[in-house]
Amino acid sequence: MAEPKPEQIREELLTLASRLFEEGKIEAFLGYGKGSLPFQSTPLIARKKDDLQRIWVEDYFVANLAAYLKEVRGRLGILVKGCDSRSLVSLLREGQIKREEIYVVGISCPGQIDLRKLIRAAGSPLEEVEEIRRGAGEIRARVKGQEKRLAPPQVLLDKCLSCPYPKPLVSDHLLPGDYAAPVAVESSGASGPLSDDPLRKKPAVERWTFWAGQFERCIRCYACRNVCPACFCPRCIVEENLPQWVSPLPTRGTISSSISCASCT
Repeated sequence: MAEPKPEQIREELLTLASRLFEEGKIEAFLGYGKGSLPFQSTPLIARKKDDLQRIWVEDYFVANLAAYLKEVRGRLGILVKGCDSRSLVSLLREGQIKREEIYVVGISCPGQIDLRKLIRAAGSPLEEVEEIRRGAGEIRARVKGQEKRLAPPQVLLDKCLSCPYPKPLVSDHLLPGDYAAPVAVESSGASGPLSDDPLRKKPAVERWTFWAGQFERCIRCYACRNVCPACFCPRCIVEENLPQWVSPLPTRGTISSSISCASCT
């Protein structure tokens, strides 16, 4: 069976979200709108039924909409991919949102396109890319009138190549579409499930050495905090000064050796 086209998925989404507004089940809907740049989307908060006409369903929805659930309150509808649903589950487990106030619309994800990888694979700047579409097990890019056929590992985000969750883990309604990981774990070069992560099998000292090396790369831009849906502390660890575990200065290093967490140790 052929996969549904984006316009078919969008029509079902619009019909569903419109009904939720009409029945008073939601006060806003979190989805995606068309971005101002080619081949990109932007988060969209539809606060009334008429706003739904701006919803855009395409391959380019990298942003995790679950991050907005801490800011937009009330009865909400939200569109989630498989990876986003894991953030949603985390927020539910931590008591940050109420399940009865969220209507979850799931969308199966075939893997998100990494435009930087596509530019390298196509050998042309993005301005010269006229069209990107998916074929049978490949991505086709039309560049200056010529079609280039690219394999998924050349184009998709690394994390998408061996994704075990193309479908959301939780949803009240699942939009049409059925996908599997674009590339098998062993052939993608990506890491497998967390239980198979070799880092977890190492002693705590070696694990800490690894993470300390990662922290050395930090320049205090706080982008990770701003996009992380699981970050909900009243006062962030990077802003604490008694004790000061992380220097607020935009310089490398200075991560205290006293910091530890379950994932690191």
